[in-house]
Amino acid sequence: MTKSIFTLFFSFLSFLLMAQNAGSLDLGFGTGGKVITSISAGADKAYATVIQPDGKIIVAGYTSSTITGKDFACVRYNANGTLDNSFGVSGIVTTDLQIGSDDIAYSITLQTDGKLLVAGYSDNGSNKSAAIVRYKTNGTVDSTFGTNGKVFTDFEPSKQDEIKVIKFHALTGKIIVGGASISSTTISKPVVARYNSNGTPDTTFNHTGIRLLWVTNLDYQYLFSVEDLSVQSNGKIYAAGWRDFPSMSWSADYWAAKINSDGTMDNTFSSDGVVTFNGTFNGNDKAYSLLLKSNNNIVIGGSSYIGDLYYRYNAFEVNSTANSVVSSYTKTISSGFGVNEIAYGLAEDLNGKLVLAGSTGTTSNKSFGITRANADFTNDATFNGTGYTTTTFGSNALSEAFDVAIQQDDNKIVAVGYTGNDFAIARYLGTTIPQLDSLRLLTPADLSVNLDTFQTLDWSTAPGATQYQFSIDVSSNFNVNPTTTLLSNSSITVTQLAYNTTYFWRVRATDGTNFGNWTTPWQFKTKAKVVTAVKNRQIENMSIYPNPVKNILTVSMPNLVEKNARLILFSVNGVSVKEAVFTSSQLSVDVADLPAGAYIYQIKFNDDIVKTGVIDVAK
Repeated sequence: MTKSIFTLFFSFLSFLLMAQNAGSLDLGFGTGGKVITSISAGADKAYATVIQPDGKIIVAGYTSSTITGKDFACVRYNANGTLDNSFGVSGIVTTDLQIGSDDIAYSITLQTDGKLLVAGYSDNGSNKSAAIVRYKTNGTVDSTFGTNGKVFTDFEPSKQDEIKVIKFHALTGKIIVGGASISSTTISKPVVARYNSNGTPDTTFNHTGIRLLWVTNLDYQYLFSVEDLSVQSNGKIYAAGWRDFPSMSWSADYWAAKINSDGTMDNTFSSDGVVTFNGTFNGNDKAYSLLLKSNNNIVIGGSSYIGDLYYRYNAFEVNSTANSVVSSYTKTISSGFGVNEIAYGLAEDLNGKLVLAGSTGTTSNKSFGITRANADFTNDATFNGTGYTTTTFGSNALSEAFDVAIQQDDNKIVAVGYTGNDFAIARYLGTTIPQLDSLRLLTPADLSVNLDTFQTLDWSTAPGATQYQFSIDVSSNFNVNPTTTLLSNSSITVTQLAYNTTYFWRVRATDGTNFGNWTTPWQFKTKAKVVTAVKNRQIENMSIYPNPVKNILTVSMPNLVEKNARLILFSVNGVSVKEAVFTSSQLSVDVADLPAGAYIYQIKFNDDIVKTGVIDVAK
């Protein structure tokens, strides 16, 4: 009896230990690592996901109704998988874009202000238009975007148009989409379009805001689609997808293109900006996802036929000039005759490993399939012991994952799609990040623009850290004039930044003995300096006294008429310690509680810094 108890105990202990391995379902999420959400009595299908900085998960797709047909559907979940009741109605938002239309959302992205952009198509029965909707952070439609929050685009007259991917370029505020203009069941053209932040076409992009990727090697007798894209900081666009010649068997190929910020094709990528690739078997190869690496190489993910004539997961890295494939990865998720494996989603985890998500199975029986490769594209056997894992959802015979994302705080993997007629999410454990490397930059958001010349920069804490080393420079290599500071807090206020300048910043943690790795640098750009003659006259004859000061600091501006003027005091390490608002031309500030030392002061009119200097506090 005792032996049986011990056997059971150790079996249970072994199970728990196994459950902690990378690739295992995260048992702290939903029910056993899975969440199923039924939006309506009809078919619901999720195609895309994005994770907010606060860890909430947003999923987009469509829901079916007998009254309105198919509608855009967005669902927001808390980090534990429960529905977020602060979003829409009990966490769910549905949008009927046009009366009597079928509306399907394929992609979602976040703006830096937290608003959501959701894109796909709207088909009213007589015309199928590319469609974008912008939502506020609470899920209500943002009426300042387009017409009542919606934008419809016909890429070509009398064609059927759809968007497969949408991105937000934080440095410019531009919105970039990719998709297809469909002429028939056998002919479609790949399209990239760009919009201004208010939803109007950006006519600085190919004069119309629309770029049909017509070049010599993209014969229009093919089926083409832009399935995914990525935008560089300089505005150049990488796009990827597949082309298929319907009259030929096993004819589909991967393709990738690079487009300049003005909408012309980038001939540094290839002679005409477009390159096609054959997969492993030189057969039916379809790309559904794209990643842009820091060295400007791209990773294309999808599926390829191999020797047994069934789809297998495939990914490969292409160098920045598209003249060679640097690395490749082909993975069999399941074994057995008649099993097809199609990878739709692609992500890079916090350790530089590659994650592919899709489906495995037969026409009548499919499961989520997740695989992970090492940074060198070899199979990652530490992921579930095999490099892959599959997930079913109860009695539902059909389940597919269409997108995947990585949680930035803990490296967990979120895969979304459908099971049966419902939204489906599964979350998996990733590889644990070393404690000192677990910190993440928080605010201001990466690629933020038009910022004030003093900024508070925040990052998360790291377990075991006693201090944080902060560095900022005008160079991403931190080799021009870097400022490096050791801090006890997880934030710093930097002052006297230059106007109209791009800054890069990074942080690493230390436990007093060892340092973690630097975070990947984030960047922001300050606004242009605008100081009018009126503002200059207001600070004429300004005086600040006494200096040094013991108790009361007085600031006098006899010409002041500005209603939003204030004084801010900073410590020498950039921490704001005092702030006071002018109610008249003279301001008195009690500094008796400040430690002795030098302090930086700023006089601000609204968001403009009009005067800076130094005062000494004496005791």
